[in-house]
Amino acid sequence: MSSPSSQNLAESALHARIRDKLNVEGIKLWLEPFYEGETVKDSEILALSARYATELEIGEADVAQCMYSLQKNAIERLAERNAFQATGIATVRLRFSGFSPDKIKADHLTNRIQIFLNETSAKQLKGSIAHTVSIPENGLKLICAGKVLDDNKMLDMQNVKNGSQIMVLSVAMDHETLQQVEDQFKELEETKNSADFLSSKDGTDGLYSLQVADQSGKALRLPDSEKKALTVALALHEKGRAFMKSEQFSKCLVFLLEADTVYNQCQSSLLTMVDNYGLLNLDIAWCYLSLQSISELPQVEARLRQCEVVLKRSYGEDMERVIALKGSSGWEAALYVRLHLLQGITSYHLGQIEKSKFYINRAEAELTRLKVKDDSLAELISMGYGSEEARIALRSTYGELTSAVDWIIRKREEKAQNKEQEREDLKRRKLQKKLGKCANGQVVNVQLYQQLKGMGYSPFLISEALRRCDNDANAAIQLMGDETFESQVLSGVINKMATNEPSTSSSSSQNPELSSAIANITELAASLPGGAAALGGDLAGAMTALATNPDAISSAINSIKTALNSTLSEEALLSLTPTPSEEEVQKSRKAYNTLAKDIHSEAEYIDLEMRPENTYLAQYKALLESL
Repeated sequence: MSSPSSQNLAESALHARIRDKLNVEGIKLWLEPFYEGETVKDSEILALSARYATELEIGEADVAQCMYSLQKNAIERLAERNAFQATGIATVRLRFSGFSPDKIKADHLTNRIQIFLNETSAKQLKGSIAHTVSIPENGLKLICAGKVLDDNKMLDMQNVKNGSQIMVLSVAMDHETLQQVEDQFKELEETKNSADFLSSKDGTDGLYSLQVADQSGKALRLPDSEKKALTVALALHEKGRAFMKSEQFSKCLVFLLEADTVYNQCQSSLLTMVDNYGLLNLDIAWCYLSLQSISELPQVEARLRQCEVVLKRSYGEDMERVIALKGSSGWEAALYVRLHLLQGITSYHLGQIEKSKFYINRAEAELTRLKVKDDSLAELISMGYGSEEARIALRSTYGELTSAVDWIIRKREEKAQNKEQEREDLKRRKLQKKLGKCANGQVVNVQLYQQLKGMGYSPFLISEALRRCDNDANAAIQLMGDETFESQVLSGVINKMATNEPSTSSSSSQNPELSSAIANITELAASLPGGAAALGGDLAGAMTALATNPDAISSAINSIKTALNSTLSEEALLSLTPTPSEEEVQKSRKAYNTLAKDIHSEAEYIDLEMRPENTYLAQYKALLESL
């Protein structure tokens, strides 16, 4: 559908201004003296129009036309309410968006239908609409009160009420595009499933995983349920952003509203901690504007209020927190431009003209400040920096060239540090997982493990001692001094490597020193009285046979420790658990690839030259100046 003309936008704003003034004065155009019986009192309407025209400095004819339109709409809604109370038949208004003019007649663009809400599913309603506009059913999406309607549920179960407005979103027209859309909505489910799968992984088993990080790139530690919901919401949000970047706003809106639904499964306290939910509301508002869905402005205003609260809490009133943290305003300054521009546009269509002027002027000042000079950009590019990186750096430092270079260097260093920290965190999580739990159910203390390892104890002995002693370091040290304990642990490790773990059994065969130690121990055990019977053909049996001879057991333990320490260390400890199956690896890789292709930097999804912002700013400045 083509964008509304400036005349239509001005008419919408005039309706909002007059409606607001009527509400303030408590005037009801469907009651006396403006309407009596079934008769419109023209003299009263025209008298009121003349007064409003003077007070608002608007043409009297325009005000009168608006008055009659508002009165007609109010009378129709009153009749619909009475009919619903008497018969249970609800009237629902349809607003069409995303349709090209050659595919839908003008009289379909605003339509009313009468249905039983408790007997009609969203799928049935969609089928009726599809027949009316001659568009396949699977090319439509229905949205009410900011939620995508579920095809399989009745309308009354989805908060659709008498008088509700449903947005009919066209997501496809021709057969080829329809097939693409079907694939994309399958991808929506794949996105949810992939994010759900990866959020349950921590990367310690060699499979892909997703970690939720803060604004500086540091991983957040969250409860599993919160992490899962937040990860799925973030994944859907990223998919929506990918569609936004390619200006496929109908498809974008569906993914963003799905993300909104999942976000609301998180605890409210979590949503106030991160800025993502505020940015989602900003993106949804921008999507509605791009679709020219002016009728959604009341709920857009509420979303923008949420976004403003989140941005101020995260970045500060004038982004002082961002500047303190990063040394510059970063791409966040562009978000404020978009927020204030949307607030100005929304205020205009709600008839709040002075408020609209305030936000439009503020957005213009911010946009001017963020403008990047071509010569500065060219100079940074000549230094070898990419155009996107250079533009963001100049915008973040308000065009100061030296500061922009420092900004790029600092951001690259931060990125490298975060990657290194991520590697260290992964190593710690792997170690924690392999160390397991103590007898009392607590996890083995990694810090104690590292301290004891630094004192020269074998990793194998430390892990087992801490497990048995419930993280009591002194008791663990005492236990590791017991040769019987040493023999049990070390022989068990080697025996497991040699017999039970095919993936690591080659360690002994490829290590002559270890093979020699095992051969010497078994030979020594067999030479003792009754040793051959006690040997049982394995190292554990040999160690049991040697246990009665202090000198022999001490010699055997030293042989094992020397052999282990020569080639095996913490890595061997970490390898003594089953590796994931090929099926798990493939599933992990597929889930990762489903999400990774649409993950971009925060700055990428906003047009770096901010062309749309400039276009809307010019359009609404002209509308305000014409008043």
